[in-house]
Amino acid sequence: MKKKKNKKLIKIDMIVSAGNSLPNWIAILIKNKFMVSFKYIPRALLVTFVSFFLYPFVIIEKLIFDRKIKKTKIKSPVFIIGHMRSGTTFLHYLLSKDDRFAYATTSETAFPWVFLTLRKTIRSFVQYILPSKRPMDNMSIKEEYPQEEEIAIANLCPYSPNNGAYFPKHLEEFYRKYSFFENVNKKIINKWKKIYSYFLKKISFKSDGKRILSKSLVNSGRINLLIEMFPDAKFIFIYRNPYKLFLSTKKLYKTFILKNMSFHDISDNELEKNILKCAKIGFKKYFNDRKLIKKGNLIEVKFEDLIKNPVDHIKKIYQTLNIDGFEIYKPNFEELAKFYKNYKQDNYKIDDELRETIYNELKIVFDECKYSKHEIK
Repeated sequence: MKKKKNKKLIKIDMIVSAGNSLPNWIAILIKNKFMVSFKYIPRALLVTFVSFFLYPFVIIEKLIFDRKIKKTKIKSPVFIIGHMRSGTTFLHYLLSKDDRFAYATTSETAFPWVFLTLRKTIRSFVQYILPSKRPMDNMSIKEEYPQEEEIAIANLCPYSPNNGAYFPKHLEEFYRKYSFFENVNKKIINKWKKIYSYFLKKISFKSDGKRILSKSLVNSGRINLLIEMFPDAKFIFIYRNPYKLFLSTKKLYKTFILKNMSFHDISDNELEKNILKCAKIGFKKYFNDRKLIKKGNLIEVKFEDLIKNPVDHIKKIYQTLNIDGFEIYKPNFEELAKFYKNYKQDNYKIDDELRETIYNELKIVFDECKYSKHEIK
C-alpha cells in the first residue's frame, strides 16, 4: 500500500506577496487597475487579509527599531548581479559560507516589515510552507538560506519589477520603469533609493553591522544608482549561455512565478516576448554601465566555469575584489561545493525557429560573453 503524501494546508504562494504592508498592496492593485482574474480572487483576498492582520506589527516594528536602523552604516556591499537563472543562487550560497557577510534570508525577504518583532513566528511559518527544494531547479531551500532581496523591495514599495510578476501582462513595463528607471521622475528614484538603503541597513542592523552580501538580479540594470549610493561597492556579474538562460527563465515563470504569484494569466507567446525584451534591455544596460564601476571592484564569472571548479572561482573572486580571508573560509566553500557536486542541470530541447529568435534578440550577449550561435550546452 502506498503512503499518502502529507499535503500542507498552507501553500508557498502565501509567502511571496503576503508580506506586503497594506498600503503597498493597495498601491500595487491600483497601479495595475485591479486586473485580478476571477480564479485568482481568493489568492488576492488572502494577501489582503494577511497584510491587514500584520499592519499593526508593521507600525510597532517601525516605532521600536526605525531610529536605530537609520543610524546603521552600510560598509562597502558586495553585489551579486546577473540575469535570473544564471547561477546567482549557487554563488550566493557559496559566498554566504563566509560568516563575515550579512545577507537577507528567505523569511526576511518575504516579511521585510516585521521580521525583527515577529522573528520566531515568521521563521516557523516560512519553514513550514517551504518545500525542501525549489520547484524550478531542485536547489535546496530553507528559511535561513540567503535569498534575493528584491522580493523584500517588492513588498516594501511599488517600485520593483518583481511586482510585474503579479501582473505578467505588464512585465516589460515594470522592468523598464523599476529596474532601468526609464522615464521615471527623480522623486520616485529617490524614494526607491531610500527604501533600498533602509532594507540593507535593516539587514546589517540585525547582523551587528556586518558587510552586506547582496543578490538582486534586477540590480544589473541599476549600476549607475548603486554607484551613487555606494561608490566603493564590489560587483560580481555572472552570465550563462543565452539559450539555456532563456529556457530556464521560461521554466521558472511556468513552474513557480505564474503558478504561485500571478493574479492573471499570460500566453506562452506573450511570455516569451516579455522575457526576451527584458533580457535584451537588461544586458544592454549592464554592458553600457559597467564602465562606471571602479577598477578592481568588478569581476565577471562564467556560470559554466563556476560549476566545474567552484572553489577556484571563489578564490579568484576574493583576489580580484581584494577581499581577504579566503583560506580561512575555504573548508566551508569546499563543503558546500561537495554537497552540490552531483547536482544535475535540466536538459532542454530547442527548435530551429526559437533558436534563431533567441540568437537575434540576445546577440549582444553572444558577442560580449563570447558564446557561439551553435553552442547550447
